[in-house]
Amino acid sequence: MPALSLIRRLLRACAPVLLLALLPGMALARDAPVLRGAWLQAPASPAPPRVKTAALHPFDTARLVRPPRGPQGVWVRLLPARGTWPSDDRVLVIEHPGLGEVTLYRAGHVPQRDALESLHPGVAHTPGQLAFRLPALAGDAALWLYFAPNPWLGSSMHFVLRTPQAWARGAADWLAFTTAMLSVLVVMGLMALWFGLLLRDRAYLSYAMYVGAYALLSAVSDGYAFHPLELAWVAADPAQVARVAGGVAGFASILFAERFADLPGYIPWSRALLRGARALFAAIIVFSLAPWPTLRALGGWLQNPVVVVAGVLLLTMLVLAALRGGRYARLMLVGWSPLVLASVCGSLQAFGWLLDWTWLSPATLGAAGFEALVLIAGLADRTLSARRDHHQALRMAEHDALTGVLNRGALLARLRRLQTETDTPLSVLFIDLDHFKRLNDAAGHQAGDQALLALVRVLRLELREGDCLGRYGGEEFMVLLPGQSLSQALSVAERLLEAVRRRRMSARPDLPPLTISIGAAEAQPGEPLTHLLERADQAMYAAKRGGRDQVQAAGA
Repeated sequence: MPALSLIRRLLRACAPVLLLALLPGMALARDAPVLRGAWLQAPASPAPPRVKTAALHPFDTARLVRPPRGPQGVWVRLLPARGTWPSDDRVLVIEHPGLGEVTLYRAGHVPQRDALESLHPGVAHTPGQLAFRLPALAGDAALWLYFAPNPWLGSSMHFVLRTPQAWARGAADWLAFTTAMLSVLVVMGLMALWFGLLLRDRAYLSYAMYVGAYALLSAVSDGYAFHPLELAWVAADPAQVARVAGGVAGFASILFAERFADLPGYIPWSRALLRGARALFAAIIVFSLAPWPTLRALGGWLQNPVVVVAGVLLLTMLVLAALRGGRYARLMLVGWSPLVLASVCGSLQAFGWLLDWTWLSPATLGAAGFEALVLIAGLADRTLSARRDHHQALRMAEHDALTGVLNRGALLARLRRLQTETDTPLSVLFIDLDHFKRLNDAAGHQAGDQALLALVRVLRLELREGDCLGRYGGEEFMVLLPGQSLSQALSVAERLLEAVRRRRMSARPDLPPLTISIGAAEAQPGEPLTHLLERADQAMYAAKRGGRDQVQAAGA
Protein backbone atom coordinates (compact mmCIF):
# COMPACT_ATOMS: atom_id res chain seq x y z
CA MET A 1 0.00 0.00 0.00
CA PRO A 2 1.31 3.52 -0.78
CA ALA A 3 0.88 4.81 2.78
CA LEU A 4 2.69 1.84 4.29
CA SER A 5 5.48 2.21 1.74
CA LEU A 6 5.84 5.86 2.76
CA ILE A 7 5.97 4.86 6.43
CA ARG A 8 8.74 2.35 5.72
CA ARG A 9 10.72 5.09 4.00
CA LEU A 10 10.19 7.36 7.00
CA LEU A 11 11.49 4.63 9.28
CA ARG A 12 14.64 4.36 7.22
CA ALA A 13 14.96 8.12 7.56
CA CYS A 14 14.46 8.02 11.35
CA ALA A 15 18.11 7.59 12.27
CA PRO A 16 19.37 10.52 10.15
CA VAL A 17 16.56 12.73 11.51
CA LEU A 18 17.48 11.99 15.12
CA LEU A 19 21.17 12.43 14.32
CA LEU A 20 20.40 15.80 12.79
CA ALA A 21 18.63 16.69 16.02
CA LEU A 22 21.84 16.12 17.92
CA LEU A 23 24.14 18.12 15.67
CA PRO A 24 23.35 21.59 17.06
CA GLY A 25 23.97 20.48 20.62
CA MET A 26 27.14 18.65 19.69
CA ALA A 27 28.39 21.71 17.81
CA LEU A 28 27.96 23.86 20.89
CA ALA A 29 29.78 21.38 23.11
CA ARG A 30 32.79 20.73 20.83
CA ASP A 31 36.12 22.11 22.07
CA ALA A 32 34.47 24.01 24.93
CA PRO A 33 36.66 24.72 27.97
CA VAL A 34 35.50 22.90 31.06
CA LEU A 35 33.73 25.08 33.63
CA ARG A 36 33.40 24.62 37.35
CA GLY A 37 29.92 25.47 38.54
CA ALA A 38 28.17 26.01 41.85
CA TRP A 39 24.79 27.48 42.86
CA LEU A 40 23.42 29.29 45.87
CA GLN A 41 19.88 30.32 46.77
CA ALA A 42 19.86 34.00 47.71
CA PRO A 43 17.80 37.09 46.90
CA ALA A 44 18.74 39.58 44.20
CA SER A 45 21.31 42.23 45.03
CA PRO A 46 23.30 44.92 43.15
CA ALA A 47 26.38 42.70 43.27
CA PRO A 48 27.25 39.00 43.59
CA PRO A 49 26.95 37.65 47.14
CA ARG A 50 30.04 37.25 49.32
CA VAL A 51 29.84 33.69 50.56
CA LYS A 52 32.17 30.99 51.70
CA THR A 53 32.84 28.16 49.31
CA ALA A 54 31.30 25.72 51.77
CA ALA A 55 27.92 27.42 51.36
CA LEU A 56 27.86 26.78 47.59
CA HIS A 57 26.44 23.67 45.94
CA PRO A 58 28.89 22.51 43.24
CA PHE A 59 27.67 20.86 40.04
CA ASP A 60 29.22 19.27 36.98
CA THR A 61 28.89 21.62 34.00
CA ALA A 62 29.26 18.71 31.59
CA ARG A 63 25.82 17.59 32.79
CA LEU A 64 22.47 19.29 33.02
CA VAL A 65 21.72 21.11 36.26
CA ARG A 66 18.45 22.26 37.76
CA PRO A 67 19.12 24.79 40.51
CA PRO A 68 16.01 25.41 42.63
CA ARG A 69 14.53 28.74 41.57
CA GLY A 70 12.26 29.49 44.47
CA PRO A 71 10.77 32.84 45.51
CA GLN A 72 14.30 34.26 46.06
CA GLY A 73 15.85 33.15 42.79
CA VAL A 74 19.24 31.50 42.54
CA TRP A 75 22.88 32.55 41.98
CA VAL A 76 25.23 30.47 39.84
CA ARG A 77 29.00 30.88 40.00
CA LEU A 78 31.20 29.77 37.11
CA LEU A 79 34.99 29.41 37.32
CA PRO A 80 37.57 28.21 34.81
CA ALA A 81 38.43 24.60 35.53
CA ARG A 82 42.05 25.18 34.35
CA GLY A 83 42.68 28.08 36.71
CA THR A 84 42.42 30.98 34.24
CA TRP A 85 40.07 32.00 31.46
CA PRO A 86 41.24 31.82 27.82
CA SER A 87 42.64 35.19 26.69
CA ASP A 88 40.23 36.05 23.87
CA ASP A 89 36.57 36.82 23.18
CA ARG A 90 34.09 34.22 24.32
CA VAL A 91 30.32 33.65 24.49
CA LEU A 92 28.70 32.10 27.55
CA VAL A 93 25.73 30.02 26.38
CA ILE A 94 22.97 28.87 28.74
CA GLU A 95 20.91 26.17 27.07
CA HIS A 96 17.28 25.94 28.26
CA PRO A 97 17.51 28.61 30.96
CA GLY A 98 13.76 28.57 31.59
CA LEU A 99 11.64 31.67 31.88
CA GLY A 100 12.54 34.73 33.88
CA GLU A 101 15.33 37.29 33.70
CA VAL A 102 18.99 36.25 33.93
CA THR A 103 21.71 38.75 34.89
CA LEU A 104 25.42 38.20 34.25
CA TYR A 105 27.90 39.87 36.61
CA ARG A 106 31.53 40.14 35.54
CA ALA A 107 34.14 42.03 37.48
CA GLY A 108 34.87 45.42 35.95
CA HIS A 109 31.97 45.27 33.48
CA VAL A 110 28.40 46.47 33.38
CA PRO A 111 25.93 43.68 34.24
CA GLN A 112 24.19 42.09 31.24
CA ARG A 113 20.51 41.23 31.53
CA ASP A 114 18.43 39.05 29.23
CA ALA A 115 15.49 36.63 29.28
CA LEU A 116 14.28 33.92 26.97
CA GLU A 117 10.93 35.71 26.68
CA SER A 118 12.50 39.13 26.09
CA LEU A 119 11.28 40.97 23.01
CA HIS A 120 13.94 43.69 23.01
CA PRO A 121 14.83 44.56 19.40
CA GLY A 122 18.36 44.08 18.23
CA VAL A 123 19.14 41.28 20.71
CA ALA A 124 20.56 38.15 19.07
CA HIS A 125 18.65 35.12 20.31
CA THR A 126 18.80 31.47 19.45
CA PRO A 127 15.78 29.29 20.30
CA GLY A 128 16.25 27.75 23.72
CA GLN A 129 19.44 29.65 24.55
CA LEU A 130 20.69 32.79 26.22
CA ALA A 131 24.06 34.01 24.98
CA PHE A 132 26.21 36.54 26.89
CA ARG A 133 29.17 38.01 25.04
CA LEU A 134 32.42 38.11 27.03
CA PRO A 135 34.94 40.32 25.19
CA ALA A 136 38.61 40.05 26.19
CA LEU A 137 37.97 37.36 28.74
CA ALA A 138 41.04 36.71 30.89
CA GLY A 139 42.18 36.15 34.43
CA ASP A 140 40.46 33.95 36.96
CA ALA A 141 37.61 36.12 38.29
CA ALA A 142 34.32 34.30 38.73
CA LEU A 143 31.33 34.81 36.48
CA TRP A 144 28.13 35.21 38.47
CA LEU A 145 24.64 34.65 37.09
CA TYR A 146 21.47 35.58 38.90
CA PHE A 147 18.30 33.74 37.82
CA ALA A 148 15.14 35.55 38.83
CA PRO A 149 12.33 33.50 40.41
CA ASN A 150 10.89 31.25 37.71
CA PRO A 151 7.10 31.07 37.32
CA TRP A 152 7.46 27.86 35.29
CA LEU A 153 9.61 24.82 35.95
CA GLY A 154 11.07 24.80 32.44
CA SER A 155 13.88 22.34 31.73
CA SER A 156 17.29 21.59 33.14
CA MET A 157 20.07 24.00 32.14
CA HIS A 158 23.41 23.46 30.51
CA PHE A 159 26.33 25.93 30.58
CA VAL A 160 28.81 26.09 27.67
CA LEU A 161 31.63 28.54 26.84
CA ARG A 162 32.21 29.01 23.12
CA THR A 163 34.19 31.16 20.73
CA PRO A 164 31.97 33.70 18.90
CA GLN A 165 32.55 31.94 15.58
CA ALA A 166 31.67 28.49 16.91
CA TRP A 167 28.62 29.85 18.71
CA ALA A 168 27.39 31.62 15.54
CA ARG A 169 27.72 28.42 13.49
CA GLY A 170 25.96 26.30 16.10
CA ALA A 171 23.26 28.93 16.64
CA ALA A 172 22.53 29.08 12.89
CA ASP A 173 22.32 25.27 12.68
CA TRP A 174 20.03 25.08 15.69
CA LEU A 175 17.78 27.89 14.41
CA ALA A 176 17.45 26.19 11.02
CA PHE A 177 16.71 22.83 12.61
CA THR A 178 14.12 24.26 15.01
CA THR A 179 12.44 26.17 12.18
CA ALA A 180 12.28 23.02 10.05
CA MET A 181 10.81 20.84 12.80
CA LEU A 182 8.23 23.41 13.94
CA SER A 183 7.27 23.99 10.29
CA VAL A 184 6.66 20.27 9.88
CA LEU A 185 4.42 20.27 12.97
CA VAL A 186 2.45 23.32 11.84
CA VAL A 187 1.97 22.06 8.28
CA MET A 188 0.90 18.59 9.45
CA GLY A 189 -1.48 20.17 11.96
CA LEU A 190 -3.08 22.39 9.31
CA MET A 191 -3.42 19.43 6.95
CA ALA A 192 -5.10 17.38 9.67
CA LEU A 193 -7.43 20.28 10.52
CA TRP A 194 -8.42 20.71 6.88
CA PHE A 195 -9.14 17.02 6.35
CA GLY A 196 -10.87 16.76 9.72
CA LEU A 197 -13.30 19.55 8.78
CA LEU A 198 -13.69 18.23 5.24
CA LEU A 199 -14.32 14.61 6.28
CA ARG A 200 -15.86 15.40 9.68
CA ASP A 201 -13.39 12.96 11.17
CA ARG A 202 -12.70 13.42 14.88
CA ALA A 203 -9.42 11.54 14.68
CA TYR A 204 -8.04 14.18 12.31
CA LEU A 205 -9.40 17.00 14.48
CA SER A 206 -7.92 15.59 17.70
CA TYR A 207 -4.60 15.07 15.91
CA ALA A 208 -4.65 18.67 14.66
CA MET A 209 -5.35 19.86 18.21
CA TYR A 210 -2.50 17.75 19.57
CA VAL A 211 0.07 18.79 16.95
CA GLY A 212 -0.87 22.47 17.18
CA ALA A 213 -0.66 22.51 20.98
CA TYR A 214 2.62 20.60 20.99
CA ALA A 215 4.11 23.02 18.44
CA LEU A 216 3.08 25.96 20.65
CA LEU A 217 4.53 24.28 23.75
CA SER A 218 7.82 23.63 21.95
CA ALA A 219 7.93 27.20 20.64
CA VAL A 220 7.47 28.59 24.17
CA SER A 221 9.87 26.13 25.83
CA ASP A 222 12.61 26.82 23.28
CA GLY A 223 11.97 30.56 23.11
CA TYR A 224 11.07 30.37 19.41
CA ALA A 225 7.78 32.11 20.18
CA PHE A 226 9.78 35.16 21.33
CA HIS A 227 12.64 35.11 18.81
CA PRO A 228 12.22 35.12 15.88
CA LEU A 229 8.38 35.06 16.05
CA GLU A 230 8.06 37.87 18.67
CA LEU A 231 4.57 36.81 19.80
CA ALA A 232 3.72 39.49 22.34
CA TRP A 233 0.62 37.67 23.60
CA VAL A 234 2.80 34.68 24.52
CA ALA A 235 5.49 36.85 26.12
CA ALA A 236 2.84 38.48 28.33
CA ASP A 237 2.50 35.25 30.34
CA PRO A 238 4.58 32.46 28.77
CA ALA A 239 4.29 30.18 31.81
CA GLN A 240 0.51 30.09 31.54
CA VAL A 241 0.61 29.61 27.75
CA ALA A 242 3.07 26.73 28.12
CA ARG A 243 1.02 25.01 30.82
CA VAL A 244 -2.22 25.31 28.86
CA ALA A 245 -0.55 24.16 25.64
CA GLY A 246 0.96 21.18 27.44
CA GLY A 247 -2.40 20.25 28.95
CA VAL A 248 -4.18 20.53 25.60
CA ALA A 249 -1.45 18.49 23.87
CA GLY A 250 -1.73 15.73 26.47
CA PHE A 251 -5.54 15.71 26.42
CA ALA A 252 -5.72 15.65 22.61
CA SER A 253 -3.00 12.99 22.31
CA ILE A 254 -5.01 10.56 24.44
CA LEU A 255 -8.18 11.38 22.52
CA PHE A 256 -6.35 10.79 19.25
CA ALA A 257 -4.88 7.47 20.41
CA GLU A 258 -8.32 6.25 21.49
CA ARG A 259 -9.88 6.99 18.11
CA PHE A 260 -7.01 6.31 15.76
CA ALA A 261 -5.77 3.07 17.35
CA ASP A 262 -9.23 2.07 18.69
CA LEU A 263 -7.77 1.29 22.12
CA PRO A 264 -11.15 0.67 23.81
CA GLY A 265 -12.03 -1.79 21.03
CA TYR A 266 -8.92 -3.89 21.67
CA ILE A 267 -8.65 -3.23 25.42
CA PRO A 268 -12.18 -2.70 26.83
CA TRP A 269 -10.93 -2.02 30.36
CA SER A 270 -8.79 0.86 29.11
CA ARG A 271 -11.75 3.27 28.92
CA ALA A 272 -11.64 4.23 32.59
CA LEU A 273 -7.86 4.68 32.65
CA LEU A 274 -7.85 6.81 29.51
CA ARG A 275 -10.73 8.87 30.85
CA GLY A 276 -8.77 9.42 34.06
CA ALA A 277 -5.65 10.49 32.14
CA ARG A 278 -7.71 12.96 30.11
CA ALA A 279 -9.17 14.32 33.33
CA LEU A 280 -5.69 14.96 34.73
CA PHE A 281 -4.67 16.93 31.66
CA ALA A 282 -7.97 18.83 31.79
CA ALA A 283 -7.17 19.68 35.43
CA ILE A 284 -3.80 21.09 34.35
CA ILE A 285 -5.58 23.34 31.84
CA VAL A 286 -8.17 24.52 34.38
CA PHE A 287 -5.60 25.11 37.14
CA SER A 288 -3.32 27.00 34.75
CA LEU A 289 -6.16 29.33 33.78
CA ALA A 290 -7.27 29.93 37.38
CA PRO A 291 -6.88 33.47 38.78
CA TRP A 292 -5.28 32.21 42.01
CA PRO A 293 -1.47 31.75 42.09
CA THR A 294 -1.72 28.61 44.23
CA LEU A 295 -3.82 26.77 41.65
CA ARG A 296 -1.61 27.97 38.80
CA ALA A 297 1.43 26.64 40.65
CA LEU A 298 -0.39 23.32 41.17
CA GLY A 299 -1.03 23.12 37.43
CA GLY A 300 2.69 23.56 36.78
CA TRP A 301 3.63 21.01 39.44
CA LEU A 302 1.24 18.41 37.97
CA GLN A 303 2.58 18.67 34.44
CA ASN A 304 5.73 16.55 34.65
CA PRO A 305 4.29 13.71 36.81
CA VAL A 306 1.18 13.48 34.63
CA VAL A 307 3.28 13.38 31.42
CA VAL A 308 5.36 10.51 32.84
CA VAL A 309 2.34 8.49 34.04
CA ALA A 310 0.23 9.13 30.93
CA GLY A 311 3.16 8.42 28.59
CA VAL A 312 3.89 5.04 30.19
CA LEU A 313 0.16 4.22 30.27
CA LEU A 314 -0.33 5.04 26.58
CA LEU A 315 2.70 3.08 25.44
CA THR A 316 1.58 0.06 27.48
CA MET A 317 -1.90 0.14 25.96
CA LEU A 318 -0.55 0.58 22.46
CA VAL A 319 1.69 -2.47 22.94
CA LEU A 320 -1.28 -4.53 24.21
CA ALA A 321 -3.51 -3.37 21.35
CA ALA A 322 -0.75 -4.15 18.83
CA LEU A 323 -0.33 -7.66 20.26
CA ARG A 324 -4.09 -8.18 19.86
CA GLY A 325 -3.96 -7.29 16.18
CA GLY A 326 -4.35 -3.51 16.23
CA ARG A 327 -2.87 -2.36 12.92
CA TYR A 328 -2.95 1.33 13.76
CA ALA A 329 -1.72 0.66 17.28
CA ARG A 330 1.43 -0.78 15.71
CA LEU A 331 1.69 2.28 13.49
CA MET A 332 1.37 4.60 16.49
CA LEU A 333 4.09 2.66 18.29
CA VAL A 334 6.42 3.23 15.33
CA GLY A 335 5.71 6.93 15.01
CA TRP A 336 4.92 7.98 18.55
CA SER A 337 7.23 5.89 20.71
CA PRO A 338 10.37 8.02 20.12
CA LEU A 339 8.52 11.22 21.06
CA VAL A 340 6.72 9.74 24.07
CA LEU A 341 9.93 8.21 25.41
CA ALA A 342 11.83 11.46 24.85
CA SER A 343 9.06 13.46 26.57
CA VAL A 344 8.98 11.09 29.51
CA CYS A 345 12.79 11.26 29.81
CA GLY A 346 12.61 15.05 29.63
CA SER A 347 10.10 15.06 32.49
CA LEU A 348 12.35 12.72 34.49
CA GLN A 349 15.14 15.27 34.16
CA ALA A 350 12.98 17.58 36.29
CA PHE A 351 13.48 15.07 39.11
CA GLY A 352 17.27 14.92 38.68
CA TRP A 353 17.43 11.83 36.46
CA LEU A 354 19.23 11.44 33.10
CA LEU A 355 21.17 14.66 33.53
CA ASP A 356 23.96 13.34 31.29
CA TRP A 357 21.58 13.43 28.33
CA THR A 358 22.30 17.00 27.27
CA TRP A 359 21.15 16.13 23.72
CA LEU A 360 17.63 15.15 24.77
CA SER A 361 15.89 18.44 23.91
CA PRO A 362 16.93 18.56 20.21
CA ALA A 363 16.27 14.83 19.93
CA THR A 364 12.75 15.39 21.29
CA LEU A 365 12.05 18.05 18.67
CA GLY A 366 13.40 15.78 15.94
CA ALA A 367 11.23 12.92 17.21
CA ALA A 368 8.21 15.26 17.12
CA GLY A 369 8.82 16.05 13.46
CA PHE A 370 9.27 12.36 12.64
CA GLU A 371 6.12 11.46 14.57
CA ALA A 372 4.08 14.11 12.73
CA LEU A 373 5.11 12.70 9.34
CA VAL A 374 4.45 9.07 10.31
CA LEU A 375 1.05 9.70 11.89
CA ILE A 376 -0.22 11.93 9.08
CA ALA A 377 0.71 9.09 6.71
CA GLY A 378 -1.15 6.72 9.05
CA LEU A 379 -4.21 8.95 9.01
CA ALA A 380 -4.09 9.02 5.22
CA ASP A 381 -3.89 5.22 5.13
CA ARG A 382 -6.82 5.00 7.56
CA THR A 383 -8.89 7.34 5.38
CA LEU A 384 -8.08 5.36 2.24
CA SER A 385 -9.06 2.13 4.00
CA ALA A 386 -12.34 3.67 5.12
CA ARG A 387 -12.96 4.90 1.59
CA ARG A 388 -12.31 1.43 0.17
CA ASP A 389 -14.69 -0.08 2.71
CA HIS A 390 -17.31 2.52 1.78
CA HIS A 391 -16.92 1.80 -1.91
CA GLN A 392 -17.13 -1.92 -1.20
CA ALA A 393 -20.33 -1.41 0.76
CA LEU A 394 -21.80 0.67 -2.07
CA ARG A 395 -20.81 -2.00 -4.57
CA MET A 396 -22.45 -4.71 -2.50
CA ALA A 397 -25.59 -2.57 -2.22
CA GLU A 398 -25.76 -1.98 -6.00
CA HIS A 399 -24.56 -5.30 -7.42
CA ASP A 400 -26.03 -8.75 -7.56
CA ALA A 401 -24.27 -11.07 -5.11
CA LEU A 402 -24.14 -14.04 -7.50
CA THR A 403 -23.34 -12.58 -10.91
CA GLY A 404 -21.67 -9.28 -9.95
CA VAL A 405 -23.81 -7.23 -12.40
CA LEU A 406 -26.10 -4.39 -11.28
CA ASN A 407 -29.06 -5.45 -9.19
CA ARG A 408 -32.65 -4.41 -9.89
CA GLY A 409 -32.61 -1.27 -7.76
CA ALA A 410 -29.33 0.06 -9.22
CA LEU A 411 -30.49 -0.83 -12.73
CA LEU A 412 -33.74 1.10 -12.42
CA ALA A 413 -31.92 4.08 -10.85
CA ARG A 414 -29.51 4.12 -13.78
CA LEU A 415 -32.41 3.93 -16.23
CA ARG A 416 -34.15 6.91 -14.57
CA ARG A 417 -30.97 9.00 -14.84
CA LEU A 418 -30.52 8.09 -18.50
CA GLN A 419 -34.13 9.06 -19.25
CA THR A 420 -33.83 12.48 -17.61
CA GLU A 421 -30.21 13.44 -18.33
CA THR A 422 -29.82 12.61 -22.02
CA ASP A 423 -31.66 13.66 -25.19
CA THR A 424 -30.20 10.81 -27.27
CA PRO A 425 -32.09 7.60 -28.06
CA LEU A 426 -32.34 5.00 -25.32
CA SER A 427 -33.29 1.35 -25.78
CA VAL A 428 -33.87 -1.51 -23.34
CA LEU A 429 -33.42 -5.25 -23.79
CA PHE A 430 -35.24 -7.72 -21.54
CA ILE A 431 -33.43 -11.10 -21.57
CA ASP A 432 -34.79 -14.36 -20.16
CA LEU A 433 -32.91 -17.66 -19.92
CA ASP A 434 -35.13 -20.26 -21.60
CA HIS A 435 -36.40 -23.30 -19.64
CA PHE A 436 -34.57 -22.18 -16.48
CA LYS A 437 -37.06 -23.90 -14.12
CA ARG A 438 -36.62 -27.18 -16.01
CA LEU A 439 -32.85 -26.78 -15.67
CA ASN A 440 -33.07 -26.27 -11.90
CA ASP A 441 -35.38 -29.26 -11.49
CA ALA A 442 -33.19 -31.56 -13.61
CA ALA A 443 -29.68 -30.47 -12.59
CA GLY A 444 -30.14 -28.60 -9.29
CA HIS A 445 -29.82 -25.02 -8.20
CA GLN A 446 -26.03 -25.06 -8.32
CA ALA A 447 -26.16 -25.91 -12.01
CA GLY A 448 -28.67 -23.10 -12.46
CA ASP A 449 -26.30 -20.66 -10.79
CA GLN A 450 -23.48 -21.78 -13.06
CA ALA A 451 -25.70 -21.25 -16.08
CA LEU A 452 -26.47 -17.69 -15.00
CA LEU A 453 -22.76 -16.96 -14.49
CA ALA A 454 -21.91 -18.38 -17.91
CA LEU A 455 -24.64 -16.27 -19.53
CA VAL A 456 -23.33 -13.10 -17.89
CA ARG A 457 -19.81 -13.80 -19.16
CA VAL A 458 -21.08 -14.15 -22.74
CA LEU A 459 -23.25 -11.04 -22.58
CA ARG A 460 -20.45 -8.89 -21.18
CA LEU A 461 -18.14 -9.86 -24.06
CA GLU A 462 -20.68 -8.63 -26.62
CA LEU A 463 -21.72 -5.35 -25.01
CA ARG A 464 -20.07 -1.93 -25.28
CA GLU A 465 -18.32 -0.27 -22.33
CA GLY A 466 -21.17 2.24 -21.91
CA ASP A 467 -23.93 -0.38 -21.94
CA CYS A 468 -25.42 -1.39 -18.58
CA LEU A 469 -26.09 -5.04 -17.79
CA GLY A 470 -28.11 -5.98 -14.73
CA ARG A 471 -30.08 -8.83 -13.18
CA TYR A 472 -33.73 -7.88 -13.03
CA GLY A 473 -34.69 -10.95 -11.00
CA GLY A 474 -34.38 -14.74 -11.13
CA GLU A 475 -33.27 -15.68 -14.64
CA GLU A 476 -34.25 -12.31 -16.12
CA PHE A 477 -31.61 -9.75 -17.15
CA MET A 478 -31.87 -6.24 -18.56
CA VAL A 479 -29.51 -4.34 -20.82
CA LEU A 480 -29.63 -0.53 -21.10
CA LEU A 481 -28.37 0.78 -24.44
CA PRO A 482 -27.84 4.56 -24.26
CA GLY A 483 -27.61 6.25 -27.66
CA GLN A 484 -29.15 3.21 -29.46
CA SER A 485 -32.38 3.38 -31.44
CA LEU A 486 -34.76 0.41 -31.65
CA SER A 487 -33.26 -0.81 -34.91
CA GLN A 488 -29.76 -0.66 -33.43
CA ALA A 489 -30.99 -2.42 -30.28
CA LEU A 490 -32.42 -5.25 -32.41
CA SER A 491 -28.99 -5.69 -34.04
CA VAL A 492 -27.39 -5.90 -30.60
CA ALA A 493 -30.01 -8.44 -29.51
CA GLU A 494 -29.35 -10.62 -32.58
CA ARG A 495 -25.64 -10.50 -31.80
CA LEU A 496 -26.33 -11.65 -28.23
CA LEU A 497 -28.55 -14.52 -29.45
CA GLU A 498 -25.85 -15.67 -31.86
CA ALA A 499 -23.14 -15.48 -29.20
CA VAL A 500 -25.16 -17.70 -26.84
CA ARG A 501 -25.91 -20.21 -29.65
CA ARG A 502 -22.25 -20.26 -30.69
CA ARG A 503 -21.02 -21.03 -27.17
CA ARG A 504 -23.49 -23.94 -26.86
CA MET A 505 -23.58 -23.53 -23.07
CA SER A 506 -25.07 -26.48 -21.18
CA ALA A 507 -25.43 -27.33 -17.51
CA ARG A 508 -24.89 -31.05 -18.23
CA PRO A 509 -23.92 -33.08 -21.29
CA ASP A 510 -27.33 -34.81 -21.33
CA LEU A 511 -29.22 -31.49 -21.41
CA PRO A 512 -29.80 -29.30 -24.48
CA PRO A 513 -27.73 -26.10 -24.92
CA LEU A 514 -28.99 -22.96 -23.25
CA THR A 515 -30.87 -20.33 -25.24
CA ILE A 516 -32.33 -16.90 -24.46
CA SER A 517 -35.39 -14.89 -25.43
CA ILE A 518 -35.13 -11.11 -25.81
CA GLY A 519 -37.64 -8.27 -25.89
CA ALA A 520 -36.49 -4.86 -27.18
CA ALA A 521 -38.08 -1.45 -26.64
CA GLU A 522 -37.05 2.15 -27.32
CA ALA A 523 -37.94 4.84 -24.79
CA GLN A 524 -40.41 7.42 -26.10
CA PRO A 525 -40.20 11.14 -25.13
CA GLY A 526 -41.98 11.69 -21.82
CA GLU A 527 -42.78 8.00 -21.45
CA PRO A 528 -43.17 6.80 -17.84
CA LEU A 529 -40.56 4.29 -16.71
CA THR A 530 -43.18 1.68 -15.84
CA HIS A 531 -44.67 1.88 -19.33
CA LEU A 532 -41.27 1.38 -20.98
CA LEU A 533 -40.50 -1.65 -18.81
CA GLU A 534 -43.93 -3.12 -19.47
CA ARG A 535 -43.48 -2.82 -23.26
CA ALA A 536 -40.03 -4.49 -23.10
CA ASP A 537 -41.37 -7.23 -20.84
CA GLN A 538 -44.33 -7.93 -23.15
CA ALA A 539 -41.96 -8.13 -26.12
CA MET A 540 -39.82 -10.67 -24.28
CA TYR A 541 -42.89 -12.83 -23.52
CA ALA A 542 -43.89 -12.56 -27.18
CA ALA A 543 -40.46 -14.00 -28.07
CA LYS A 544 -41.03 -16.90 -25.68
CA ARG A 545 -44.49 -17.57 -27.10
CA GLY A 546 -43.05 -17.46 -30.59
CA GLY A 547 -40.75 -20.41 -29.88
CA ARG A 548 -37.93 -18.90 -27.75
CA ASP A 549 -34.32 -18.30 -28.90
CA GLN A 550 -35.40 -15.14 -30.69
CA VAL A 551 -35.89 -11.38 -30.29
CA GLN A 552 -39.12 -9.40 -30.53
CA ALA A 553 -39.55 -5.63 -30.77
CA ALA A 554 -42.08 -3.85 -28.60
CA GLY A 555 -44.85 -1.79 -30.14
CA ALA A 556 -45.43 1.86 -29.31
